[in-house]
Amino acid sequence: MSFTTWISKPNIQLEDLSLTTKAQSYAFGRRVYTFQINQERYWLKFHKLRTHPLLEQAFLRELVFYQQSAQALQLFLLPYQVIQLSHIATGLDLGGAEQGLLTVNSDAFFSDITVINDIEVVKQKIISALDALDTLHQVGWIHADLKTEHFRLYEDTCRLIDFEQSFRAEQPIQTLDATPHYMAPELFHGVGKSIQSDLYALGIIVYEWLTQSRLKAKTYHDWAVLHCQQLQIQLPTEFEVFLPLLNGLTQKHVKQRFNSVLVAKNCLNGIDLP
Repeated sequence: MSFTTWISKPNIQLEDLSLTTKAQSYAFGRRVYTFQINQERYWLKFHKLRTHPLLEQAFLRELVFYQQSAQALQLFLLPYQVIQLSHIATGLDLGGAEQGLLTVNSDAFFSDITVINDIEVVKQKIISALDALDTLHQVGWIHADLKTEHFRLYEDTCRLIDFEQSFRAEQPIQTLDATPHYMAPELFHGVGKSIQSDLYALGIIVYEWLTQSRLKAKTYHDWAVLHCQQLQIQLPTEFEVFLPLLNGLTQKHVKQRFNSVLVAKNCLNGIDLP
């Protein structure tokens, strides 16, 4: 049964249905389920009506992104469909929600690097992530909320998810939320998100992947100090060849940071691997 065929079948059974929403998001009305149909795994996301206006608007913004992306084949996305929730089996906590986002489930893209024995494989994975982000930028969108978990592995390529904060590059939105863990320094000073803030976030993601560590801070102020003043990129010896890439992605000053994925890829391709 194909990705979309089963949706129109009456009384289809959602196997291994599980609610995976984080506690705070659940309290605000967000619902994320996983389930299987004929051994294929899926995610289903929707938002209950009249619960949390900002989160509800963010989800509607994501639906608009996917509906606009349907006009062309976007290989940086997981297979997806915006569906009418009344078309699938009951048993879900709909709360008045009418539309949901259905995507194929997938594995984490930035998985355990310690099982990779070839540095060329590491390089190719970074290139795949850059390619996905580049495609998004080339069609005129800023992701604006890149996190490690938003990079997914599907059919041996990198795909992106979670476009609730995304916006058209020519139509910046100044009031979007941000995750301090991945925030570029200029965002702490009220500058709007951009291609370069996406690149900074990716730099932090790749840095944490290469080091198999997580940056830590307790408060928003602590994150600001870390990103604006304290961050020092140091890599394990076997990955020090990637320092030029990481330094270019995570420069504190925008004018010194890479200004496009192409520049980052040129830097990466210019690195001689041992």
